[in-house]
Amino acid sequence: MAVGLQEARSATPAEPPSPASSRSPLPPKKPKAPPWAKVCVILGTVLVVLAGGTLTAAYGLSQRYESKLKRADILGDLSEEQSTYTEGPLNFLILGSDNRTQDESFAQNEGTRSDTIMLAHVDKTLSKSYIVSIPRDSYVDIPASDDGKWEGGKNKINAAYQYGGPALTAKTVQQLTGIELNGAFLLDFNSVRKLVGIVGGVEVCIPFSMSSIHTDRVWKKGCNFLTADGAQDFMRQRKSVPGGDFGRIQNQQRVVLAVAKKMTTKGVLTDPVKLDRLLTTVAESVTVDENVDLPDLALGLKKLRPTSLRCTTVPFTTDQLPTPYGVSVELDEVKGEELFAAMRNDTMDAYLAANPPQAAGGTTASTGTCS
Repeated sequence: MAVGLQEARSATPAEPPSPASSRSPLPPKKPKAPPWAKVCVILGTVLVVLAGGTLTAAYGLSQRYESKLKRADILGDLSEEQSTYTEGPLNFLILGSDNRTQDESFAQNEGTRSDTIMLAHVDKTLSKSYIVSIPRDSYVDIPASDDGKWEGGKNKINAAYQYGGPALTAKTVQQLTGIELNGAFLLDFNSVRKLVGIVGGVEVCIPFSMSSIHTDRVWKKGCNFLTADGAQDFMRQRKSVPGGDFGRIQNQQRVVLAVAKKMTTKGVLTDPVKLDRLLTTVAESVTVDENVDLPDLALGLKKLRPTSLRCTTVPFTTDQLPTPYGVSVELDEVKGEELFAAMRNDTMDAYLAANPPQAAGGTTASTGTCS
């Protein structure tokens, strides 16, 4: 299903700190990007292809892209074969992987990580979709792993992936939310860079000038043309961008929206070679739960459009909760249950009307749309 979506607040699931580190003063609180921002960045891109009718048509002609998908037992013993995707509502677990070791300029400092955990809810009409981000530093109960590597208990939710892979993550999410899952996907965020290359580069406009701390690239205030390498460099800048992490998220959104715009032009969708490369790139960037029938799912989601995608995050009370595993996010149990109930009852429109997503600085986002 999808993509087009909050950057994690730490790079990897933490092990218990040493006594010295546990006594260290908490770092000063910095402005955070809204947790739904990165979710929308990633999920919106793939939705353009998966749910915009293009992949549906492609599967109608051939299932050649099915062979390019990777399959895995993501849901573990939670997985049940889905008989049909023609009736909603539907709920999917989506885990994001960002293997930055593929980029030599980042290889020394950053490695593979599962840095996004989200739920995608499709309403009963199969025409609206909602992405709910679970902050990866959320301090939650994680069930024991099957191999005994983790005995169970409280930890950051992304530790579930470290101790038990996607299956333990799925079990943790279902325990937290009470939501039954109809499928699961693992996404490789590096596909954004590849898509920029396929469409021949993109133009993005920024309200400030900035430079790369990794290369000698400089982007001036106004509109800039980005190649695939330039776009990757551009999207990873934080220290030289106003707003830090939030500025970086906005730049990622600019690139993704530029890609989405160019992907839907006649020059791309009517070019068989480019279209094939687009579909192949998306297919090769997704790992699908072994029980998901992707052709049927694509047909079931044919009414979805990226403009119908709305994003929010699980409410939390603080992102500065001291724990044995480092500073964590404390979820709001009462408000969180209201959100989970809205997903279970398919009343997300009413929930978002009463609880509009918050932008950085505490201002209210007008619609909660992912663009």
